Amino acid sequence: MQKKVLLISQYFLPDINAASFRINDLYKALKKQNFDVSVVTAYPQKSAVDKVRNTEDIHRIKLEKVNKKSFINYLRNYFGFMFKSIFYSVFRLNKKKYDYVIVTSPPLFVALGGLVISKIKRTKLVIDIRDIWPDSAVSAGMVKYNGLLYKITKKIERFIYKRADIITCVSNPMRNYIYKESKNENINVLYNGISPESIEGNYNTVVNSTVKKEKIRVGYAGNIGIVQNLDVILEASQILEKNEQDKDFEFIIIGDGIERVSLKQKLNKLGISNITFKGTMSKSDTINELNSMNLLFLSLIDDPVLEKTIPSKLFDYLLNNKPIITSIKGEGKDILSDLKCGIYFESNDPNSLVAGLSNYRKSQKYYDTKALNNRKYVTKYYNREEIFKKFIQKL
Repeated sequence: MQKKVLLISQYFLPDINAASFRINDLYKALKKQNFDVSVVTAYPQKSAVDKVRNTEDIHRIKLEKVNKKSFINYLRNYFGFMFKSIFYSVFRLNKKKYDYVIVTSPPLFVALGGLVISKIKRTKLVIDIRDIWPDSAVSAGMVKYNGLLYKITKKIERFIYKRADIITCVSNPMRNYIYKESKNENINVLYNGISPESIEGNYNTVVNSTVKKEKIRVGYAGNIGIVQNLDVILEASQILEKNEQDKDFEFIIIGDGIERVSLKQKLNKLGISNITFKGTMSKSDTINELNSMNLLFLSLIDDPVLEKTIPSKLFDYLLNNKPIITSIKGEGKDILSDLKCGIYFESNDPNSLVAGLSNYRKSQKYYDTKALNNRKYVTKYYNREEIFKKFIQKL
């Protein structure tokens, strides 16, 4: 008998973010394993397209987009989806019975909505935890540690963990944290990994020796937010521009986020000339753009909470066979240490970043050669379709 799944996610393709890509791959993996899947999601909120093609199994909810750097606006957006997804699932899909409700978090309130839906529909609840919330919101400066909102959402977090039938998460440190908080025995690590399209994509590999010689190009692609720590690039650039031998470094930043306008204003005010903002691109165009770089940049602010996860862009970066200059810790750093293609710097120290860049220049051939194994490694060990398939076969 065909099993039925209700998959609830605030973000879904064509949204351009890590949550959308992960859940879309889970959706396709479930379909390949002959599950009957219904998706409840929002109309695109972080997308380059205005219209989407409706299908019978993807049900979309209208939400007001978050355009302001205000946590109140985010809360309105999160609660809006939570209540609307409950209403839609209970009343619009009232005739459908499901074996599982699978919901992804953050936002934490989406998971809370999934819990309500699973109780009303009397079905098993699977919660996919991509990030630890509310602690990650504290790291992003959105919530005050030990403030009233933090205390309330912390209780909600534990409440949800304890009542989930199955929990999935993206790293071993995160699994350990969730178990400590909940004592839930059914916690599975499903790494973010690489999607089948990315593995099969015909990207033209550019060896660094063929990249234009007059500049050492350092690329970043992804969300431009607080935790991404891109301020350190501006500070390092000022140091680099003062030294004649370091003027050959050029930074290219691809993406968008709440810090983009602020960073561009600082850039113009300081008169920095070696940083270019490219805006949002499609995933395939982003990978091809990064392929023209010498070195890829990946940083997070220094926070123990962020050490419990692996930035999803690390896996995407590895497809390009390029060295990575980074401040990340935890399992992500372990992966780069295995590959020997990482150059490390201290998160909030621009002088440390400059030293790392200088290290790359001095040992460029070594790091470029080591990085040539990245794509083979990530496709072998972090194929997201295979990771999901092994998990789905247990359901």
